[in-house]
Amino acid sequence: MRFSHTILLGLGMLTPALCHAQAQCPWLNEATAHGILGGDVTLSVKLNKQGAGVCKFTRHHGAANRELRISVTLLTDIPRQFPAYLTQCPPRSTPLRATGNEAVTCSKDTKEDHYAEIVVGRVRNQAFAVVVNSTVQDDPSMTQEMRRDRAKLAAEMVAGILF
Repeated sequence: MRFSHTILLGLGMLTPALCHAQAQCPWLNEATAHGILGGDVTLSVKLNKQGAGVCKFTRHHGAANRELRISVTLLTDIPRQFPAYLTQCPPRSTPLRATGNEAVTCSKDTKEDHYAEIVVGRVRNQAFAVVVNSTVQDDPSMTQEMRRDRAKLAAEMVAGILF
């Protein structure tokens, strides 16, 4: 009888931990995002039942807010849908080899993305976009070249997971 009470007490203590599991990004973990953004990150994840969605890793560092955003979309008609997905980068953007299929990279300075480096590509019927941005144009610890390299690195990892 005492043994069963001990088990029940143990299960009761573990239940809150199981019910409050932290959301995880299926394409990249927080430790890797920590390395890409240069420090502790906060994660928000929105996924649909099919496994597509968005992961946002955010780091606040002084005056700079940095973000690594990964979005994955399932395509049902690749020849029709993927060219529209590619418009996240302007025409004639730099092609990337060995990063999924038809991947390109570009820079964007917009209000939404601030100073961003973007990689757009696809693996099979899954289109992906990886954005690394900073709110500070001349961020000394996250220069444009660093953002570009880190976006490419993250995109290679995402494409590998999607493959």
